[in-house]
Amino acid sequence: MIRLIQPFPAPLDRLHQWQPGDCLTHLDGQPLDDVLDLYYYTPESRHTRLRLQRSSGEEVEVAIDPADIAAVTESFAPLEFKTCACDCVFCFIDQNPKGMRDQIYVKDEDYRFSFLYGNYITLTSLGRKGLQRIIDQGMSPLYVSVHSTDIEVRTRMLGIKRRIDVLDILRRLMEAGIEIHAQVVLCPGWNDGPALDQTIGDLLEMAPLADPQEDEVFQPVCDRGHGYREGEEQAERPSRGGVRSLAVVPVGLSAHRVGLTQLDPVTHDIAAAAIEQGRLWQATAHQKVGYNFVYLSDEFYLMTGTPFPPTNEYDGFWQVDSAIGLTCRLRDLWDEELEWAAEDGELPTRPLTVLTGELAAQAWRREFLPVLLRRHCPEVEVIGVPNTFYGHTVTVAGLMSGADLRPALLALPAHPARTVVLSPRVFNSDGRTLDDMTLEDLAADQPHSVLVGEEDGFIAFWRELG
Repeated sequence: MIRLIQPFPAPLDRLHQWQPGDCLTHLDGQPLDDVLDLYYYTPESRHTRLRLQRSSGEEVEVAIDPADIAAVTESFAPLEFKTCACDCVFCFIDQNPKGMRDQIYVKDEDYRFSFLYGNYITLTSLGRKGLQRIIDQGMSPLYVSVHSTDIEVRTRMLGIKRRIDVLDILRRLMEAGIEIHAQVVLCPGWNDGPALDQTIGDLLEMAPLADPQEDEVFQPVCDRGHGYREGEEQAERPSRGGVRSLAVVPVGLSAHRVGLTQLDPVTHDIAAAAIEQGRLWQATAHQKVGYNFVYLSDEFYLMTGTPFPPTNEYDGFWQVDSAIGLTCRLRDLWDEELEWAAEDGELPTRPLTVLTGELAAQAWRREFLPVLLRRHCPEVEVIGVPNTFYGHTVTVAGLMSGADLRPALLALPAHPARTVVLSPRVFNSDGRTLDDMTLEDLAADQPHSVLVGEEDGFIAFWRELG
């Protein structure tokens, strides 16, 4: 059942007089476990009936237009995720400093959040009921942390006692038409080298063939809504099941690993070897299924100084939310938008100072700044801020803290006053950094204008600054 925490929004509040403790239990007689059941069972055209139960046990039914279902969900309590029972040797949540807000230390392992938001899951806590629900409701795509297809290696990496064959679960999902996007966190000495070859080869056997009629329009996971396909045309074209892509990302190691399993970092040489290994497998995959299948995170190319693959080699950018091809995609997108802006005589006019992580600063200097210079944009000063909160080996923008950004901001010369831009990845949906600082906290008592930029919409954001 779904708990209601407030009345339906107007004018739907006239349908039901909300009371504390009210729960939505059925739709047209179908029991509801959560909001995904509600979306899945809602008919497209006719009116539907919702059954609600009060805390007293009294049941109430209301008729509602299916078009109003989305508005009704505003009254629901947030979907609570199921937590992870693994003890992964590389888990970054275990590497957080002490004293942060409670939510930082929560590990999720929920197939519903994988479907909704692209969260990676190990499938170790799925159970028969969860697996059957995924199949019955066509929850596709899902994002799966594979790490290794060798059962012994994966069991040790996940820190679990039960031996689970991830390939067996993936086959069942594939046969049911579920599309999978897989991930390997590369841990030197654990799942690299021949072990990585085995993992890529095993998963490639489950890859669907390229569909020449498929329209590979990029859509971030966060823009997919509830994820279920809508309309007759999509209903007639079910998802082609299988492992559609494999992302390889380097293990992240913070300075807070006391008492944790000893792990080695991904060095320049290891990263270079992984790039070459991936390139060979991409050639094999392209011949076998018609696309590259395996994609390395941008960090590999930046840390080794290796040129990025051509943008079209990222195919559908299926894992761009994990920074797979993000640099290339933003570079080309910004270049195209600046070309249009130049034709319209509306290029940006304000110089900027960008404060970001050291890895993102490399991307700016190597890929973005040459584009801005070629398009005759104002000067952009890029400052890579060392990460003392997590340690110098953590260089990504999304793990920057206010404790590091605030001193960097205060260290800027007072004159001239700057327009300082921060990455949107620094803040969560509540507008807070990892160490609970707001934009106002960061910008207090200093002379510069501090703004949160955008990624896809960066050029429009910049132009609007005047």
